[in-house]
Amino acid sequence: MVLRVISAFVSLPIALGFIWLGPPLFSLFAAILAAIGAWELTRMAKNIGKHPPVLVTITWAVALVAIGHVLAEDLSIPDTTRALVAIVAFSYVTWQVRYAQNRIAISDLQITLGISIYIGGMLAFAPLLRGLDQGREWVLLTALATFTTDTLALYVGHTLGRTPLALSISPGKTWEGAIAGLIGAVIVCMVITPILGLPLGFLQQVFLGLLLGVVGQIGDLLESRIKRATDVKDSGTLIPGHGGVLDRLDSIVPNLVLVYYFAMVVVI
Repeated sequence: MVLRVISAFVSLPIALGFIWLGPPLFSLFAAILAAIGAWELTRMAKNIGKHPPVLVTITWAVALVAIGHVLAEDLSIPDTTRALVAIVAFSYVTWQVRYAQNRIAISDLQITLGISIYIGGMLAFAPLLRGLDQGREWVLLTALATFTTDTLALYVGHTLGRTPLALSISPGKTWEGAIAGLIGAVIVCMVITPILGLPLGFLQQVFLGLLLGVVGQIGDLLESRIKRATDVKDSGTLIPGHGGVLDRLDSIVPNLVLVYYFAMVVVI
């Protein structure tokens, strides 16, 4: 647990640095995370006898993030989109040609699409959120609230947790930890929102904190469900104490989607 907390405190400043720098470096950072996450999910799928092509899943996931960057930056959308569609189509054709002598299972195609959309589709909202007015502040709030939720849920769950939250999915998670994480997200929103100058009233701060705490932990449980289904403990070994990149992204990627639409609907 100590190694997990240390890794979190090391990785958080790196992520905050890219958030602060903004595009195109932030979009590149999101694309790299999408590529690693797609690679990890592809390896996990092989544990259950599925064989999604790793280069295709990575290409499609990165392409989705690139589309998010194009939309956020209002670049030459028609030309860039055509180029991205061509890349996606070329990768698919290459896959078909490479395995022309073999029967490509429909399930492999479905998993390829699922992996790409799950990691690349949600991470596409990173540049989209960063591209909004006060986008830097919105992404910072999302990252800090999610980090606090994860940390408190882990610490309180390990020290005070007694009541299982989802025993069949993740036996280590408890209601006590989940509630602590939820409270932490609300407190972060109440404290950080005025500092960042985001235009949210008190009730909106509390409501957003509750949403971040709930959705982030649902994302965590979803990844735990995927790991249990594929019989792995961690998605990878890249981050000491945490496992893989996906183990760190599971909570924040759905929260990126949440905050983007919250900002668009409630604020803008």
